[in-house]
Amino acid sequence: MGNRFSSKFSKHSSSASSKRGVKRKHEYDTESALSSSENNEDDDRRSESRKSETSGNDPEIGLAPLSDIHTPKRKRLKSTSKYIYQTLFLNGENSDIKIYALGQEWKLHKIYLSQSPYFACMFNGSWRESLLSEIDLQIPDPAIDNAALKTAFGSLYRDYVFMKPVEVIGVLAAAFLLQLDGLKQQCLTLMSNTISGDTVCSYYEACCRYDVENLRTECYNWLLTNILNSTDLDLFKQISVDMMKTLIGDPKLFVMQVEMDIYTVLKRWIFLKENPSWCGEYKTMLSCIDDYFKKTEEADCFLETTTGQTYLPAFSDIRWQHIAIDLDSLLILEQDRIINLEWIKPLYHGMWRKMLRLEQSKDKGPEEVPDESHFNKTSLRCGRLLKCEGEYCWRWVGYNYGVDILLTYVNNLIFIKRNTTTQPNPHSANLEKQKNLAYRLTIASVDKDGKMTQTKSTGIQRISLHKDEEMLALNVNNTFTFPLYLSMNILLTGQPCSQPEHIDICSVARSKVLLHSSSQTPAVLMCNAESQTEDLAEKAKKSLIQDVSLSSATAKLCQTTGTVVSTSDPGSSKKTLTIVHHSSGTDCPSSNGAGSVELLAPNTSSNQPSENSPETSHTEPAENSPQSFSTTKKSKRVLKYPEDEEVI
Repeated sequence: MGNRFSSKFSKHSSSASSKRGVKRKHEYDTESALSSSENNEDDDRRSESRKSETSGNDPEIGLAPLSDIHTPKRKRLKSTSKYIYQTLFLNGENSDIKIYALGQEWKLHKIYLSQSPYFACMFNGSWRESLLSEIDLQIPDPAIDNAALKTAFGSLYRDYVFMKPVEVIGVLAAAFLLQLDGLKQQCLTLMSNTISGDTVCSYYEACCRYDVENLRTECYNWLLTNILNSTDLDLFKQISVDMMKTLIGDPKLFVMQVEMDIYTVLKRWIFLKENPSWCGEYKTMLSCIDDYFKKTEEADCFLETTTGQTYLPAFSDIRWQHIAIDLDSLLILEQDRIINLEWIKPLYHGMWRKMLRLEQSKDKGPEEVPDESHFNKTSLRCGRLLKCEGEYCWRWVGYNYGVDILLTYVNNLIFIKRNTTTQPNPHSANLEKQKNLAYRLTIASVDKDGKMTQTKSTGIQRISLHKDEEMLALNVNNTFTFPLYLSMNILLTGQPCSQPEHIDICSVARSKVLLHSSSQTPAVLMCNAESQTEDLAEKAKKSLIQDVSLSSATAKLCQTTGTVVSTSDPGSSKKTLTIVHHSSGTDCPSSNGAGSVELLAPNTSSNQPSENSPETSHTEPAENSPQSFSTTKKSKRVLKYPEDEEVI
């Protein structure tokens, strides 16, 4: 019995033991598989961590301790930050301090506010507020509003902040008040990335107010690059008189055509400042500007009136010597009656002496690299916008003492050429064998918002050019992108003369003696009636840049006002270029009049002028009009002036 039971028990025990063994073996295999899987996952994660540390793609994982490698750190922190922001900041749970500011109550926490040095000093020092549970916070900065305070306080409860450009100045002001360096840097980064015509003025003023030098320089450079080329009317309404004066006087200003365009931009600026509600189209604004300055019936010019004296400082740094030398520009000044022409009278004596020295070969141009301060005050400012890749050749319209400068852009190279006979010249050409000049050429690439992405400058250079000689001025890198802004300063004269070469009309206008004498003395320049028959508004719209054919052999002049037709006799060495204009205006003593230019072949001289040459003009000068003759072996020129024209 016992044996049978024992046998049965033993058999049963053996069977149970076998089953338990199988179960244990299965559990052991499962645990081994799980352990192996976990070990493989650990190895994979360690391998990924080492790769991440080596590559540097995720610095946060690479810097984390090994024990935290498997923790989804970013996701957990983000959700925790969101929970803290919602529960503690927005809902104000477990608040231990109340702050009243700008008529609003904020239920906050001292432990979070202590991240700000402003509150840390308040709570930990011997201040009375350290013992209070309610604090009335005074906000002296008007730029700070409730939305800015909410963003500033909320930044203490989470690690990321969302802002719009329209809100960033208020948040920056709050960050300066509460001494939040992290939020301050985030604001400055956003402002730097969003500089445009809509934001540049407000950003510039904020940088001046809070002494942020780097961003202020960025905004200022944006204005130097874009102010004379911008069509944003709201931008001009925001620019103050002091800012405009500083921009116009800066030698790094990008002038997109010639000096006269600065005067035109100031006219537009005054009109928009005085008529802030004007919101018409840009194309119709020119006629509105002319009507605005003509409507006054006062005897004084606009800048002599009470309203105009506010804007007078902005005109002080215009280089009037480069405007007064062009007849069309003088006619516009007369008609606008914005400035009193008596103010620029002291320039004429020096300009006349300078022209005589150049005509009589007494001045060959700068003998050495000129002084920078003298160059910045007296050089001709001009520029151009190259919108897309291509080949360009152009001149800036105006009388440059007979020196015709052509610029060519081709294959990322910019060349400068002294033209005498190879291309048609609207003015008399200086035929001196060699001519010196100093220049500074600057180019800049800008993005869609007008922000400068790359720039390059030659610095002040001095070169000597023979007749029709061409030299490389600047090598443009392939990294420059279009549109390309080109700015150039040119100095054609040598040593300074005793007469003033630059005049500050702001100082002149405020002189009581000159203001009193201006009411009794006629203007310096009185043009005859015939020269005013052409509509000056149409002249103002004309481009002051003439595109010229790239080939020096062709006789076709690329300009909108006329065409050049080449005519020559087979047996003659002379070539006559007849300029045919399509404008309906009458003849006037300017470059817009029709006429002909006689070019001589190389090694050929002529002492007798042709029928259509300026030397045999059918218009006789007045009896008292001055004449100047300059005789050389190759050419003879006569300087004539229209009737009833008074030149000092």
